[in-house]
Amino acid sequence: MTKRVLITGMSGLIGGLLKTHLTDKGGYELTALNRSPVEGVKTFQSDITDLESIAPAFDNQDVVVHLAAYLGSQEWEHQHSVNVVGTYNVFEAARRAGVKRVVFASSGSAIRGFERVSPYKEIAEGSYHEVPKNLT
Repeated sequence: MTKRVLITGMSGLIGGLLKTHLTDKGGYELTALNRSPVEGVKTFQSDITDLESIAPAFDNQDVVVHLAAYLGSQEWEHQHSVNVVGTYNVFEAARRAGVKRVVFASSGSAIRGFERVSPYKEIAEGSYHEVPKNLT
């Protein structure tokens, strides 16, 4: 049975690698939700900050893999719009469409800038024994 998988951010590094892996493995019908077209797969071109415009991409999907994110160093408002509001929109669109599984991946960029503040400082340095017990 073929699984229908929607991947947000398929043109990124990890999204592209996942596309290649799932295509090579077989048994998956891939769809991209991306700001630009992705060669070889059906692509819904939209911005994840706009819930209504991304909603059609989630119809009839079995799984959503959410990889879209803004990794630049623009002001907080842009980071918040894409990475927080956009991620909420992906989960909400999946819920509305009845998608049973959402896989969300993040990166070290999620805490960038906090490396000098405890407990992130200890984590970044690999000093896990100094991390407060309620965070482990």
